[in-house]
Amino acid sequence: MLPDIQLSNDVTTLIALFAIVSPITSIPVFLSLTASATQAKRRIIALQTALVSGLTLFVAYFIGDLILKLLNIDMAAFRIAGAMVIGAIAWSMVMGQTISVLQAKPGSAMVVPLAIPMMAGPGEIATVIAIGNSDSGIVRVADVVIIIVLSLLTCILLLAAEPIEKLLGDQGLMVVTRIFGLLLLAIAVSTVMSSIKGYFPGS
Repeated sequence: MLPDIQLSNDVTTLIALFAIVSPITSIPVFLSLTASATQAKRRIIALQTALVSGLTLFVAYFIGDLILKLLNIDMAAFRIAGAMVIGAIAWSMVMGQTISVLQAKPGSAMVVPLAIPMMAGPGEIATVIAIGNSDSGIVRVADVVIIIVLSLLTCILLLAAEPIEKLLGDQGLMVVTRIFGLLLLAIAVSTVMSSIKGYFPGS
C-alpha cells in the first residue's frame, strides 16, 4: 500500500503546483507580450519561458531556502516585490497598453516578467522550497520529475497560445486579456495585503 499512497501524494503535489504556477492564466499575458513577435520568435520565447521557470523552480528546490537566508531576504518582502511586477503588467493589460519587452535579445527575452515572477514567483518558490524541506532535506526523484513535467506542460500550453489566439480573434483576445489583467491585478493587490498583514499579525 505504501507505493500507492506515495504515488497519490505525488500526483496531488503535481496538481497543486500546476494550479499555483497556473500557465493557463498566463496565456493572455504571453499573447499580449508577444503581439508583435513572429511565429518563430514566439515559439522561441515559449521555450525560453518554460526553461527559465523550470530552472528557477529547480534552484528553489535545491538551494532556495539557503539563498534567502544568506541574503537575509524576508519571504513577505519577496512576495510584495513579485506582486508589484505582476501588478504593473496587469495594469497595462487592463488599460489596453502595448508592453514593449521584445527589444531584448532572444537569449534574455521574457525572463521577466513571464517566467519570473508570473510562473516562478514568490508563491511558487515558497511552495517548492516547502516540498524540498518536507522529507528532512532528502532529494526525491519524484519531486524532480514533478518539476520537469510541470515545465513540459507549461511549454505545451504556451506553444498552443497561437491557435487559441486564432480561435478568439482580435476582439475576443482583447476581452480575455483585459479580464485576466483585472484578475492578475486583484491577485497582486491581495498578495501585497496578505504580506503586509504578516508584519502585523495582531491587526
